Amino acid sequence: MREQIRQYVYDLLVDIAAADTNLVLLLIISVAALIVLDAVTSFAKTKRTEAGIDVKSGAVSIDGSKTLPVRKYVSEMQGLAGVPDALICENGYIIPVERKPLARKIRDRYVAQLLVYMRLVEEFEGKRPPYGYLILGPSCRRFKIENTPDRQAWLQKMIDEMHEILAGAPAKAAPHPTKCRKCSVHDACRFRADTATLVQIGNADKSSL
Repeated sequence: MREQIRQYVYDLLVDIAAADTNLVLLLIISVAALIVLDAVTSFAKTKRTEAGIDVKSGAVSIDGSKTLPVRKYVSEMQGLAGVPDALICENGYIIPVERKPLARKIRDRYVAQLLVYMRLVEEFEGKRPPYGYLILGPSCRRFKIENTPDRQAWLQKMIDEMHEILAGAPAKAAPHPTKCRKCSVHDACRFRADTATLVQIGNADKSSL
């Protein structure tokens, strides 16, 4: 068997050596193209996995991909801008996907960010996304966030408050006691949580150990 393979390879090399130069170049280019295609396909698959995108989903844009370049939205009309981690096509809709690799649970700020992307997608793609996806943690847990009127009203309230602050209204701080206790500039912050609350939280943490 080895002799047969050896003879086959030898005959192939002889044929290639005797072949026309253009044919040899064409063969080399074809092999190189296949190698590049395989590398690009592998890279795209890796990016899909990192973004938590199902293979069956039709990816439109993935941040960091060379084959599906990221889409950046800047809306002067809404005063909003955003760069979704990925955009996929499902049931005729462009769906934004936001990846939080270190997150353990859904937080309001993640939902608000995704809702902003839904607004931008509606403006620039011409169709309102019925939902978006949050991909959390290293295991890529996927959560569907519905694009409901109540959620958009909640987002609009926050946007209106930010516009008021930009126009000169005083900012209303909402200190979080647990975060205040760990903050390195706690002593210099005039919005910090009161000391009694911080001591109470510290004692609660010790008793739970």
